[in-house]
Amino acid sequence: MKQAAASIASGIAILFTAQANAAADAGMAAIGEGSQPIGKVLRGVVASVDEHNDRITVRLTSDTTADLKVQDGLLFNAVRYGDQVKVTVEDINGTKTIVGLMKE
Repeated sequence: MKQAAASIASGIAILFTAQANAAADAGMAAIGEGSQPIGKVLRGVVASVDEHNDRITVRLTSDTTADLKVQDGLLFNAVRYGDQVKVTVEDINGTKTIVGLMKE
């Protein structure tokens, strides 16, 4: 009986992990009632860094780029032209703004 309970618990843990990973990839909060979107996740290559204007341009595909504002506190020296990145973007006051950035 203990082994069956452990198997069920393990299966539930795997299910929640898979749901959390899928939700994170979709840019959604993983668990919790009334979960709010945390932003859209984009993957691409840094095409330009404009620290003076608080902007980074990310090339998403060969013919698509996104010019994004950088949220206060995001360090510009963390990325350079050509870096592959995953950015979380939120619409803040009508402007697409990077709220999270991770080099891939």
